[in-house]
Amino acid sequence: MSAPVSVWRSAFLLTRLRLRRQLNQFGASFARLRARQADKKAATRTSPARALLTAVVTLAMLGSFANLARQSMSNMENVLGSQTVRSTGLPGARDRVVSVRRPIPPLPGTALAPGVMRGATLAVSLLTLAALLIALASREIARPEWDLEWLATLPLPMTTLLASRLTERVLTNSAGFLALAPFLSVLAWFCGYRWAAPVLGTAFSVVLLVLVATVQTMADTGLRLSLPPHRLRNFHATVSIIALPVLFLAISMAFPADTFIFAVATLLPDWTRWLPVGLAVQALAATEPTRALVFTSLLLAEVAAVVVAGLWLLARQLRNGVVAVGVREAAGRLGNDRRIARAPVRASALISPVQRRELLLLARDRTFMVQTLVLPLSIVGMQVLLNVHSNIFAGAVDTPSTLAALAFGLAAYTLMFSAFQTLNAEGQALWILYCVPHPLETVLRQKAALWATMAILYPLAMFVIAIVVAGGVSWSFLASAAIVLMGVPIFATIAVALGVFGCDPLAQDVRRRVRPTYLYLYMVLVSLYAYAIFSGTIWQRAALLILSTLLAIALWQKARDHLPYLLDPSASPPAHVSLSDGLIAALLFFVLQGLLALLVMQVATPHMLTTNMVWIAFCGAGAITYGAMRLVYWRAHTAGVPRVWSTGLPRALVWGIVGGIAASVAGVLYIEVALAFDLFPGLRHASLLPGHDATLWLAAIAIFAAPIFEEFIFRGLIFGGLRRSFGFIPAALASAAIFAIVHPPPSVIPVFLMGLAAAFAYERTRMLAAPMAVHAIYNAAVLGFQLNVMQPS
Repeated sequence: MSAPVSVWRSAFLLTRLRLRRQLNQFGASFARLRARQADKKAATRTSPARALLTAVVTLAMLGSFANLARQSMSNMENVLGSQTVRSTGLPGARDRVVSVRRPIPPLPGTALAPGVMRGATLAVSLLTLAALLIALASREIARPEWDLEWLATLPLPMTTLLASRLTERVLTNSAGFLALAPFLSVLAWFCGYRWAAPVLGTAFSVVLLVLVATVQTMADTGLRLSLPPHRLRNFHATVSIIALPVLFLAISMAFPADTFIFAVATLLPDWTRWLPVGLAVQALAATEPTRALVFTSLLLAEVAAVVVAGLWLLARQLRNGVVAVGVREAAGRLGNDRRIARAPVRASALISPVQRRELLLLARDRTFMVQTLVLPLSIVGMQVLLNVHSNIFAGAVDTPSTLAALAFGLAAYTLMFSAFQTLNAEGQALWILYCVPHPLETVLRQKAALWATMAILYPLAMFVIAIVVAGGVSWSFLASAAIVLMGVPIFATIAVALGVFGCDPLAQDVRRRVRPTYLYLYMVLVSLYAYAIFSGTIWQRAALLILSTLLAIALWQKARDHLPYLLDPSASPPAHVSLSDGLIAALLFFVLQGLLALLVMQVATPHMLTTNMVWIAFCGAGAITYGAMRLVYWRAHTAGVPRVWSTGLPRALVWGIVGGIAASVAGVLYIEVALAFDLFPGLRHASLLPGHDATLWLAAIAIFAAPIFEEFIFRGLIFGGLRRSFGFIPAALASAAIFAIVHPPPSVIPVFLMGLAAAFAYERTRMLAAPMAVHAIYNAAVLGFQLNVMQPS
């Protein structure tokens, strides 16, 4: 008869099992990658780049939390660790009374002042509470974990099983480590431990995470056996609301020193020093080894007492089993459901059945409702509360950027918890949407419209409150509000499209059905659009608005191509020229121009940019972009690649000449009108051409190089990608708009008209030779007009 398994052996085996499962899930990506290399037609859902991105994001988050901890400790020393003293006779002040701040000496046997000790205790308390609440909110409390019922059948005592579960939760609580370890390490650094600080910070974090794991297990396991499922969902929703505001309260200590959190720290009672969080701070702040050992021993004793009490209570609750209810809950209030079923549908004219279903899901799932509607509001509300001194609403009319950024952030958070989760919310029933008599793209479009409408209500309410509080409105306020309101439907589309890429409906673990990489990408795109809110010129705002719109269209196009293959792990959509290809090519083209210009300037002597260097950079960037895109299309066997010429070339050149003449006439007339009415005061000076040699190089770029490379990108790729999803008119307008915004503001209108003529010529001939001819003739006409008419005599 074998000996019973010890607590430590079982804890090691069960923790190894959980970590091994996570490692297997991570390694599955590389297995799929090897399968793809064996079969070029097979698709992979993950790649080593995603693993590298995850590692980079983790390191960035650790660095960010460490920087916040350093700023928090610096603010504590400035606010809580010093006092204002009035002095006279200071150098340079003569007899004036000057107020200066002097540091308060630390307590005997410690490295921190009393106020700093209270502030650090409050910070560690908030971070520990945030780690607990985030751990509770990240799991569905109403449903047991996947392995709990299986583990309960093992021949192990209940206390051994629970101790193993605690050990596993301590070692796998990544959110807790991110919250506690950086701050405790920085605290140890400020207390003089220097390079031993990370080791001490990690060690004390593990001790506090044991306390977190105990309370977490008592909460989710004990409450699951004591409360019915609907009350557990209410509890889970409440925890989801509280978790992030508590974390923001701790992070607010890194904000400027006039936040109210430091006032709360001064009111912290003395008995909090003897709680586990206070003992951890006192142990790190102790300057004598004996004193540090005493506080560490008290900390370990308190945590051990909590663990023993928790294990005893859990063992008593679990003595009759680990499940209180079955998978299916008892149905109730059948009469109400029948009345709802018999009720006539009066809202069919306003919302579609898909949208009614989403609203019904929102009403039934309280956790989903809280995460979608309440949690974003609490996050932004916490920001307003922490910056209450700045009078965000009262000063919004004169300086609307801050309020507009908060309003857009609130809408973006709402879309992140709703529109981003459209496919993930379907769960295992996603296949049903493939059976309804509507394309899945139409279903997703209706969901995106619903969530955009709901998300836009928050910015509207904030703008109305600002107008009422300020008692007026300004043009800058209206412009910022328009940017925010137009951005909400754009990012609703982006969120749904990225939700398609980030959804893994075949994942068994519910929490792994949304890939966090695309969530981070969504937040990055939101932050980039926020630049349009703070931008001071209408051209920059228009450029960002147009680029964001085209990005939303490009992502939607890619998502639409991906939808038929969503449930097939080994198939991928056939390659087509898409709008995203054109946007990538345009970005690569402009970035390479700058890099090659810098490189040529470094080689040349003197280090000055001349027109022949511009020619080299322009042609080099265009050739690299053209070659790279053609190579990618050749390897992927992409369909719809634009052709420069084909049969019927003379007819295409005729269309190009006609379009070029029309665009040239419009461009010359526009210049005449702009000069006559002085629409752009600097236009005549900007039209002055350099010397003879430089003019020749400029003409070579404008007449020969620009039509070849730019038409391949803007008409061949961008217009072609848009044309595949939309009609000719929307595709022509959008491609001409993005082509115009990359030019200087005075030339936006004539370049836009030339883009329309080039798109029309390409539509009629399906050869790039026609729009290249339009572009070349237009540039030659405008350059000749500047050379013969606008130059000084």
